[in-house]
Amino acid sequence: MSPIAMLRPALVAAALFFCFPLQAETLARPPALEPDVAFWKRIFSEVTVHQALVHDNRYLNVVYEKIDLPPNADWDAERRISEAVRGKYERILRSLATGKRDDLTPDETRVLALWPAGTGSQELLDAAARVRFQQGVSDRFREGLIRSGQWREHIRTNLERAGVPAELAALPHVESSFNPEARSAVGASGLWQFTRETGRRFMRIDNVVDERRDPFESSEAAARLLKYNYSVLGSWPLAITAYNHGVSGMRRAVQTMGTDDVETI
Repeated sequence: MSPIAMLRPALVAAALFFCFPLQAETLARPPALEPDVAFWKRIFSEVTVHQALVHDNRYLNVVYEKIDLPPNADWDAERRISEAVRGKYERILRSLATGKRDDLTPDETRVLALWPAGTGSQELLDAAARVRFQQGVSDRFREGLIRSGQWREHIRTNLERAGVPAELAALPHVESSFNPEARSAVGASGLWQFTRETGRRFMRIDNVVDERRDPFESSEAAARLLKYNYSVLGSWPLAITAYNHGVSGMRRAVQTMGTDDVETI
């Protein structure tokens, strides 16, 4: 599975806020998401697939280390490196959570300095369970930018025709790096990473034809899906998040939180 495919659905909108220049008022960048946007900007433009950021998965401005991965490392090797590095920072945070402030190691001093002064022991203990290892995609993003030229105008035209903000033509950067042959571990396929179940609502998918792999047909389908999401949720940030998280899931989130504000959700 690609690093992009492993993005948590709730964070896809934050990644997209970096990927396209937002002009429409309905897609204004929420101030509370600025640290998230800055983090994903690094992932998309600075950190390669052979590198990773070790970070807190709630406060994305807390980045513990940038890791260089062996260029020929396979998935198992990368997993072992991820587990070892995450374990290192989990132990440091648990040590700091005991209240230790004297005789700190250089790593403990550095990690503590990443947190606001006065951060309590419970917060540091909680942070030990939130250490995440996120590989970069800057080289794949660059390749996707080149590929996107083949379909960008067709996608924008179809989005505008469907009443969808044209800026969402950037969504395949997050979904597939504009690779029509992309497949995920859960069976999503094509430029827009439709699952079979969702894709069948908008295009032909059977044992003979799979239009998910057709950049033109799938782009028209994606425009209809995004328009549907918006018709149900009435908010483009929520409609974008629903693209991965599902309309029903986002509708439940609105009901549970008592708001459609994407920052709160």
